[in-house]
Amino acid sequence: MNRSQHPEAAIPQWALRTAMALALVVAVGYLAIGLGFVSESFESPPAPVMVLAGLAYIVGGLLIVLADRRLLLLGTVINTLVLLLFVAAAVRGNSTLDLLSVTQKLAQVALGVLLFWFTLWAYKGSKAQRG
Repeated sequence: MNRSQHPEAAIPQWALRTAMALALVVAVGYLAIGLGFVSESFESPPAPVMVLAGLAYIVGGLLIVLADRRLLLLGTVINTLVLLLFVAAAVRGNSTLDLLSVTQKLAQVALGVLLFWFTLWAYKGSKAQRG
């Protein structure tokens, strides 16, 4: 596969690697919560949900390097929904706000910005290729 076959590949590699690293940071946070490396008073969804979320961010982080427009769009939507669910839970008082949570959410926001940028970049590239 080369750049002419996949215009999405024109996204800078440093940016794709940064997004992948951010997804892995988020994954580690979810896995730490899900595997019980936080205090007992930590407010979060059930442990299996957090482990599944961690694994999903690992897979998503690895898929980012494919730079496929549809996968990037799907990642953007899912990441945004996860952030909105966290905000809704925090407003209701059902989420712990500590260094782990804030760091994880900052990484998710940065990841969301990059994914949105990638999606636009890939869309423009595919649109330009179609003429």
